[in-house]
Amino acid sequence: MHSLNSRRWAVGTGVFAVTVVVLLAVAASGFYLYGTRSAMVDTTTVTTTSMSETSMNDTSGSTGAQAVAFTGAHGQMFGTGWLVVASLGNGDYAVTVHATGLESASMGDYIVEAAQNSGQMAMVPIAGTNATLSEFTADGAGNGQFFTTLMENPHSVFESVSIVYLPDMMMQNATVVATAPLM
Repeated sequence: MHSLNSRRWAVGTGVFAVTVVVLLAVAASGFYLYGTRSAMVDTTTVTTTSMSETSMNDTSGSTGAQAVAFTGAHGQMFGTGWLVVASLGNGDYAVTVHATGLESASMGDYIVEAAQNSGQMAMVPIAGTNATLSEFTADGAGNGQFFTTLMENPHSVFESVSIVYLPDMMMQNATVVATAPLM
């Protein structure tokens, strides 16, 4: 810095040139970053909930997945529920049940049973002879989830699937809460 008079100071040419070069480099890198930025995409998530007693079929042909709404039994504590059956492609079938509005786990458990299609009309645990594999509990909010894999097409073996409430895990007090047809 050079002194012009005792009160004023001036910036030297070298300092001025270095400052201009640094500012141009910062501006150029800013323009470069702006020009090469990734395109931003706005997304919106919409959640729709409704009660329905119809079935939805996946027509893509890839899995043959089918979702069927449960119909609540009169006077029972039940909100909504869906039964989803999907082919796994190797002869096995995934079966899942989702239900809301159920009794909490402190009141008892639930079992998923199916009405056999063989003319016997017998109700059996869907996961086979072991009833424990067909049990599930509802969380504190009354939501329940069940999943199993069957080695045969449930549509050819069962007529319908039911959610059965077992207060205090006693079969003699079992009550059908909801049923979904398998056609």
